[in-house]
Amino acid sequence: MTGKIEVRPKRQVTLPKSLTDALNIAEGDILEYEIQDGKILITPKMLIPKDQAWYWTKQWQQDEAGVEKEIRENGHGKDYTVDELLEELDDAKN
Repeated sequence: MTGKIEVRPKRQVTLPKSLTDALNIAEGDILEYEIQDGKILITPKMLIPKDQAWYWTKQWQQDEAGVEKEIRENGHGKDYTVDELLEELDDAKN
């Protein structure tokens, strides 16, 4: 993907929606930059350790909300055997 970005007053730039969509960048995200050979390299910075990022995915958070609802309504979540729980946790990581 290539494109042009105009430098605006106060040296501000606006990232095009196509770029933010492609890189999953949202308001408030942190971007790191580096200058190499006269070029600016901008990289989204993940503040959550990568090995924990799965927990913050939209799907996982929706599932968490569902479990919290079950607990509020029933006093507990789904009943699992140890094997079922371990299998579900393995599936969630993959």
